Amino acid sequence: MFIQCHPERSAARHEAEGSSHFWMISDLIKGALVALFALCTLWPAQASAASELQKQMTRDMKKCGSTTEEVTCVVEGKDGWLFLQESLLNATKRWNDNTPQIIAFKDSLEARGIKLIVVPVPDKLLVVPEQYSDKAKKGIKLPQYKKWVDKLRKKNVTVIDALDKFKELHKTGSDTLMFEPYESHCTGPARLVLAKMAADSIAPLLYGMNRKRYPMRDTIVDGTGNLYDLLHGDEIDYKIKEQKVLGTDGYKYRGSKKAPIVIIGDSNVEQGKSYGAQIGAYIASLTSVETFSISKVGGGNIGPQMFKGKGSFLEGKKAVVWVFDGRELYGHFRNPEF
Repeated sequence: MFIQCHPERSAARHEAEGSSHFWMISDLIKGALVALFALCTLWPAQASAASELQKQMTRDMKKCGSTTEEVTCVVEGKDGWLFLQESLLNATKRWNDNTPQIIAFKDSLEARGIKLIVVPVPDKLLVVPEQYSDKAKKGIKLPQYKKWVDKLRKKNVTVIDALDKFKELHKTGSDTLMFEPYESHCTGPARLVLAKMAADSIAPLLYGMNRKRYPMRDTIVDGTGNLYDLLHGDEIDYKIKEQKVLGTDGYKYRGSKKAPIVIIGDSNVEQGKSYGAQIGAYIASLTSVETFSISKVGGGNIGPQMFKGKGSFLEGKKAVVWVFDGRELYGHFRNPEF
């Protein structure tokens, strides 16, 4: 249907025709014309803002050396906030369809009586776009992300979609920041959000199991600031508030290979491990059931191959929680191997 953005012509033509119903529907016409005029003026403005944001992301990726491939490079945002080049790549590049590999992984585990919970960690750029650029104040929406989630859920894959929750909580105050300026990984409060959502999905599998108490304690620790270090070649000294988990011995949580819940994935799995604040520890605390973590830095997309040659290890397991960076969703994932 073709719509002209010239409401005055439409009204003039209608008056000339002298329709007997004009006065009965004039209010409806006026309302429709006002809405149409708003759309005709709004759409170009939105398109222009999106175009300018796209240009800025392209410029920043070019500075890093590529607009089509991942480069280990830091992009500077506003007020000292730092981002990875791959975040911009994920927001601008056409996504590969990696859902068949994930579905095959789910089916393979399910055949062994194990549930898969997929946990894409919401990307920093999508959670705090206003810290990247004023052009992104209205947010960055990726329709392909929703399609990815919907496609997996239609095949009965459990996906933890925490993006909107992260956005909401980040805006509420300093105690619930999901990201901080100098770090690519999400914060302790963000890991706790993911752990709670995953624990809720696991809970029905744990009825009748022996429970142990893994208490949480507030602690202040050094921030890692991996993006600051990557950009400047130097560490930055700052503190962050985390909740650490204690094992049954009163020391930081560890977990054993006999645990019925296995956490796999990239460096997001181990973030906070040095003081018992990793996502696996949080899931153990929330479920009162032991967990064990397996990770490989930069290895989020190889999750389906982390049990290669380890068939006996999976005996007696109830759930596999696969945690990886959401900024990698554009890429290829490996086929499962056991």
